[in-house]
Amino acid sequence: MKMQQLEYEVHFLTPAFLGNAKQSAQWRTPPFKALLRQWWRVAYAAEKRFTVRIEEMRREEGMLFGNAWLSHKEGNKEVHDYCKSLVRVRLLDDAQSVDSWALGTQQGVTPLSTRLETSYAWFGLIKRGGNLGDRWAIKPMAAESVRKLLLAFEDIHLKRMKEVVALMHAFGLLGSRSRGGWGALHIEGAELLAAEDLFHYARDVSKCLEDDWAMSLAKDDKGLLIWEGTENFNTWDKAMHFVAITRKSVRTALKNGGNLRPALGFASPGRMPSPLRWKVVKGDQGGLRVRVFAMPHGIPEKAGIRLSTEQLSRAWRIVAGTLDGVDTFRRLG
Repeated sequence: MKMQQLEYEVHFLTPAFLGNAKQSAQWRTPPFKALLRQWWRVAYAAEKRFTVRIEEMRREEGMLFGNAWLSHKEGNKEVHDYCKSLVRVRLLDDAQSVDSWALGTQQGVTPLSTRLETSYAWFGLIKRGGNLGDRWAIKPMAAESVRKLLLAFEDIHLKRMKEVVALMHAFGLLGSRSRGGWGALHIEGAELLAAEDLFHYARDVSKCLEDDWAMSLAKDDKGLLIWEGTENFNTWDKAMHFVAITRKSVRTALKNGGNLRPALGFASPGRMPSPLRWKVVKGDQGGLRVRVFAMPHGIPEKAGIRLSTEQLSRAWRIVAGTLDGVDTFRRLG
């Protein structure tokens, strides 16, 4: 089959903590491939009108992106379907260098304030225990935050891959604490999704809560559970300061509603990343805006924390009401 290649320019708009084993932020292809797979599942689910058979989805995903576990039966014999990825991913700098593993130079999250109202958002990113140094990040809005992203694949996948990259541009985040706005990805050259396009990937909140994984965006009787700020920030730290304060107000509202905060994720005794995600995007005249989007789901049984469906529904009504009440936010769609 004929091979297709897509080329984009990727930027980080907020510090990206893509750390290696030494906690030194580093440009690497695996996080990008993982993000491709994540949004491929969302596109797949939307195509199936959210009636997804997990095993069928995992098989199709594994055969496209590579796997070491698939097999099928031929009579009494089990035949392995292991394969390499059919999607090739490369990162290049402006000089088209093969050295795409450069380290970031942003130390910790300076020049951010660590006052009480923002402390929740920065927890774990400024100082680490055990005499370990600050985490390093890829500095945003700088030469080190820009790379060319090359994707190669068979031409039958062209439409789907363009769709996936468009979703990554609209919602993609990479690295540690990315659900809170770190590692906000901007993909120059990606197709733009209008608000009306996003309804294709959205289900009613009540339907989202029937599954235990982030299959789709969400909507309620007022529209999409996607909010975008009307205020432009001229630096990333000002945008992230706004994220910290607003994020804390949402969690406080859930605490006052009967401690429904586990609906937005928890670290222990199990672990569930937050289904409410915060992203910094490019605004008008070179400024930055804040986008918030919900991908609600039920709490997995193995997570160790339980909330009833009624409690989860109430939690998301509180989240939506709190964000609707922010003067500088408006809903998309």
